[in-house]
Amino acid sequence: MIGVVALLAIATFTSCKKYLTEEPTSEFTADFVYNSIDGLESGVVGLYNIQRDFYTRTGSNNGSDPLALDARDDLTLPRAAEIGLVGRMSRGTTPENSGVFSIYWRTYYQIIDRANSIITAAGKLNISEQNRKDAVIGQAKLIRANAIFTLFKLFNNIYVTTEPTTPANADVIILDKTPEADIYKQINEDLTDAIAKLPWTANFGRVTQATARHIKAEVALWQKDWTEAKTQAEAVIKNGAYTLQSSPATVFTNQLNNKETLWALTMKQGVEGGPQRLNFNLMPNYPEQIPGSKYTQEQGGRGFSWLTCNNYLRDLLNAYPNDIRINNTYYIKDYLYNDPETVPNPALLGTKIVHATWREFSTVAENRRLWFVRLTTGCKKYFPETGDPNENNQYKSIPLARLAETFLFAAEANLMLNNIGTIADAPTAGSALGALNAVRARAGIPKVAAITIDSILNEQAKELAFEGRRMYMLKRTGKQFEHITKYAGYGWAGDKSPNNSTAGGANNTPARPLPYQNDARRNFQPHMVNWAIPINDISLLGPNYPQNAGY
Repeated sequence: MIGVVALLAIATFTSCKKYLTEEPTSEFTADFVYNSIDGLESGVVGLYNIQRDFYTRTGSNNGSDPLALDARDDLTLPRAAEIGLVGRMSRGTTPENSGVFSIYWRTYYQIIDRANSIITAAGKLNISEQNRKDAVIGQAKLIRANAIFTLFKLFNNIYVTTEPTTPANADVIILDKTPEADIYKQINEDLTDAIAKLPWTANFGRVTQATARHIKAEVALWQKDWTEAKTQAEAVIKNGAYTLQSSPATVFTNQLNNKETLWALTMKQGVEGGPQRLNFNLMPNYPEQIPGSKYTQEQGGRGFSWLTCNNYLRDLLNAYPNDIRINNTYYIKDYLYNDPETVPNPALLGTKIVHATWREFSTVAENRRLWFVRLTTGCKKYFPETGDPNENNQYKSIPLARLAETFLFAAEANLMLNNIGTIADAPTAGSALGALNAVRARAGIPKVAAITIDSILNEQAKELAFEGRRMYMLKRTGKQFEHITKYAGYGWAGDKSPNNSTAGGANNTPARPLPYQNDARRNFQPHMVNWAIPINDISLLGPNYPQNAGY
């Protein structure tokens, strides 16, 4: 079985200067990579590239594979296309129809196998430049720990090996999953070593000690080790090397190169990687068939709203009219007439588009559907300010860890330790309210004087939607089944009736909207908190390897 992983582990080795710049694979040999520090450093760059390639598969499922995590949470409307099928639980519900999850299983095992080889080779390498060796091992161990942790969060029944694939072990068959305690032990050992070996800051795109501590805080929350979670999160918050951006308006600008970003997969046209298609999936196509409107950078570029904000997320954001996040920064809800050559009378340039028939609460089902296609609330996080607004594919760095989430980790840990604090607490006060209110204040909404796990969940929803973080928090807090069956898709909370039905009490008003694409509320079952191991992947394991319960 280890040999199967080896086949998945073929990836481009690269050399690194200021950026994680790609070079042709043919320039390197295995002997060079694993027997020299230059080669090992190139191998580490290959780890970043494997993960980045996961996001640049624009020819697969409309480039939507990385959005499967978001499609299966409580904040999104899976309108149509491949990602719609995943989000409405038409795919990913049995081992046989879960092929879309193979890219997750194979990518992260490929990363683990490559990291194993690098770590093992680096440990045997005798060089005088200990700092370079530490950097190689620290980065590889952090990236390996994150890969193991990601697989565990998604698939639960995973196996973990730290042995590199060799001809001697290539035919070993994996017979059983690794015990949970051993999984956590390996993750924490890797992260502890990464913390010891990595600096607080590095060239943009590289993981750092701050990245390791952020991930270690999340691991501790999964283990309900509140003290450790507080220690690690607050170490990052108080270090001073990282700060929240002053406004949501700048968090996702400049390719995420700012002091809030703890880890981003960098993308730069002509320098690093290929493009991704996330923006196309998340934004509506407002200019098409609407005279007076054209795609622009300000309005988020071209999209087709395959996966968009649902009314639950939008209403959370709209609870505070001054929330900067929904006012054309993270999300956009109002599209303006911006084409002077085609603006129709009596519409005025710069005013909000209000279509004559395509309305959210139209009495005609088709007109409601077209509103979701053209004018629904979109997510702008993945559109680069220098991108061509008419293109489907964009070069925009991918956020994997942000300081805003570190603050929410600290808020949760302190809440569980009953270290509540007061509304007047500073962000660095080491209290639940100080940490939570740091995120709220930056968004332009009032601070609060009380805190619960639900208030943290609500803030996490508004701050981190479409960044692949929500499903993990719902699962970890035991809220996933409740929230999916209550809020997934679009409609009145708890209404499980099919599209456009009034059977659940909906009356086509903002308070009780008609249901739309909310199949997940009916299809989601408790065992689905763990993803099915796809049939093509589990078939490569031992004959009695355990599938997750319920499948």
